[in-house]
Amino acid sequence: MPTGTSPSMAAAATAGGCGCLALPLGIGLLTGVLLIVGGLGVLLLPIVIIFMIFNGLSLAGLGGVGDLHDDFTPVEQRCEDAERRLVGSGNFDTDRAEKITLGEGRGDLELSPPESFGGTGSQPCTVPADLYEPIQEAGDICDVIGPVTIAAQIQYESGFDPSFVGSNGAKGISQVPSDVFTQLKGDADPTDPEESISAQGQYLCSLAEQVQNMVDRQEVTGNVLDMTLAAYDAGIDAVRQAKGVPATNDSQSYVLGVRTWFAPMEGVGPPPRKLANVQGLRDDDAANLNGNPNDNPDA
Repeated sequence: MPTGTSPSMAAAATAGGCGCLALPLGIGLLTGVLLIVGGLGVLLLPIVIIFMIFNGLSLAGLGGVGDLHDDFTPVEQRCEDAERRLVGSGNFDTDRAEKITLGEGRGDLELSPPESFGGTGSQPCTVPADLYEPIQEAGDICDVIGPVTIAAQIQYESGFDPSFVGSNGAKGISQVPSDVFTQLKGDADPTDPEESISAQGQYLCSLAEQVQNMVDRQEVTGNVLDMTLAAYDAGIDAVRQAKGVPATNDSQSYVLGVRTWFAPMEGVGPPPRKLANVQGLRDDDAANLNGNPNDNPDA
């Protein structure tokens, strides 16, 4: 398993608007910093959201959230009920959420309790049911990339909108660059979610291998997953030239934005669908997402 230093994304920011967050001072300290230097705005908003999720604070008022306890699908409701029982039993470790967010994205996507509704459990809580298997398969292509990373990146890139087109012309839920998608999939339709997810997994694993080779040659330093995500967004050459995750607002916020979805995808906090339109929890290109793409009418 490729390893690097601890994740490179979330820590000391200065009042001058620096884009180079440097992980891991800890979420609580980060929030304190935010309260002091509050001019950083959207760039660091995901850190605030992580802190609020970890500590059970209301997200109402952040914009686009509404009442988090309204409009749950049946599956989401069963999953939320199970989480509440876990918290009530005293078995919920609050450190788990932070470990997931700062981890490697190889955990398990949340499933509903197997005993619920007489055997109708074990349904995906945080991703569309019909995409659960493709996400699992994409997350099994290589050791660096897990299903949580795949799902979190899709949520950040497109909110699971298969018709989404990015500003760079990339199509589909995974926003694989058009030229890369063609190299990997030929004439396949990039708006086909399964094809898009498959290409995403292949591309991430290819980038991870290149990043690990650069680490081995001591050309770059940092966490392999962080650098892989940065390469997906900005290109492998940008990572090589920066000798790690580029110290730009775009790259830093991209890695942190994807990581912000790790814990929700594993079932910590509200269902991802309920947070889909919160500014700072999606890429800039996804600012106009509509609807509830994670709704599962069959749940």
